[in-house]
Amino acid sequence: MGLLSVFRRDRRSDEERRFGTGLWRQHRDRFSRAVDRFYETTSTLHRDFGDTDSAPQIDLLAQLTLTLNDLDERVAWLSETAQHEVPLDDLVFPAEGRIRLGDVPEHLSRASALVAQAAQSAAMLRAGLVVPTGTPQPVAARYAESARTYVVQADRLIAEAEAALPPDLRPRPERPEPGAGSRG
Repeated sequence: MGLLSVFRRDRRSDEERRFGTGLWRQHRDRFSRAVDRFYETTSTLHRDFGDTDSAPQIDLLAQLTLTLNDLDERVAWLSETAQHEVPLDDLVFPAEGRIRLGDVPEHLSRASALVAQAAQSAAMLRAGLVVPTGTPQPVAARYAESARTYVVQADRLIAEAEAALPPDLRPRPERPEPGAGSRG
């Protein structure tokens, strides 16, 4: 292949430079995938069932996508900051990293799982609407409320992760307060 193929192979992507190839990249990718699944499900719901009796619940899910976009940016910032402070190319979080970053990895992991659960709640609402008889409105409301609860909990975990950072790494004052912008 020649010299150029060696050069391309040795170049790191922007994602690798920002998040590494280990634990921080995994946390970033897991969270973003969960947000994408939530968004796709909500978009499908809005398109296919936005004019049904379940429209208020679907609108609630659509509002949650705005909160999730903010959370996704915050997780990217946390992951990039963590990679800068404790660079990792594998999934093992060393003890010396724990001293500097505390429980940040656990908070990010749990927040990703909560957003995945929110996406699952949205999918359950959609599955109920696809059947010929439709989902009774109280069931749809329960799924939408579950999704909202999961997103609020994820927001709190991300705020805890930000607060767990040493003071010199915490978000600058121009960032919105953790938890601002979400309904809770």
